[in-house]
Amino acid sequence: MSFNDWFFRKIFSNKEIERKWVGYLEGWISIIGNFILFVFKYFSGVYLSSISLIAEAFHSLSDVLTSVVVILGFKLGSKPADKEHPYGHGRIEQISTLIIAFLLIIVAYDLGKASFERLLKPQKVEFNLIIFIILIISALFKEWMARFSVFLGRKIESSSLIADAWHHRSDAIATTIVAIGLLGTKIGLYRVDGIIGLGVALLIGWIGIDLLRSSTNFLIGEAPSEALVRKIEETVSKVPGVLNFHDLSVHDYQNQKYITLHIEVEDNLSAKEAHNLALRVQNYIKNSIENSQVIVHIDPKGERED
Repeated sequence: MSFNDWFFRKIFSNKEIERKWVGYLEGWISIIGNFILFVFKYFSGVYLSSISLIAEAFHSLSDVLTSVVVILGFKLGSKPADKEHPYGHGRIEQISTLIIAFLLIIVAYDLGKASFERLLKPQKVEFNLIIFIILIISALFKEWMARFSVFLGRKIESSSLIADAWHHRSDAIATTIVAIGLLGTKIGLYRVDGIIGLGVALLIGWIGIDLLRSSTNFLIGEAPSEALVRKIEETVSKVPGVLNFHDLSVHDYQNQKYITLHIEVEDNLSAKEAHNLALRVQNYIKNSIENSQVIVHIDPKGERED
């Protein structure tokens, strides 16, 4: 069992896990983690009289903003349905993903610009072993935060948590680049951090654009994934009496899926038998797919609607 699994089970042991509490967990761990990094870097920078470390400290403190965005996204997204929003507010989570995606694109731009300038005008920086070690420790800690965010994001299929993970990872990579730059100056390779920085900036920019695309598609309303369609098909096929199904429609509201479909049945069934069969299909799908609301229409064999 990994540490992330152990930690998750310790917190949510013997409890029914609500989606919002997993989001809150990631958000608060990120806030606490970034604040710890701020204190660690700031006092190390003051002790070593390092302006770059002090600047890195306030960079870590500013990262609290994305965690606040995550928490607000889950808080607002968990609001129940109302008259104006009959399907709930779950898609607000995707708006937080959009915000983080924009932040990643800004990070990529800033990193790319700084790396390009470093390539044109390489700077010789005096190597300091203590600062180098502090940077590596910070990068490793941020990478753990990224992995934990991905772990939680996959648990509840949350794009906003995975987006926040990439924000953590971009910081870990940027900090590592600074450390490599310090090491490079020691051996006379003054452009190595600029070259690596440009490559990482392109990677982070691509991830930001991909998150922007996927969250926009989700908000517009995209077709269900092949995996979900296959799961529904396998589930419906297990119900005795169902000959076929068609006209599947899935509306995903992040914390709730609304599924409608038509099933074909023998044309000699009574209304009560057909109704009970539809109820069985609904229950099978609800048990197979979490947080789903299902409506099943009945089509007698040979009378499929166009």
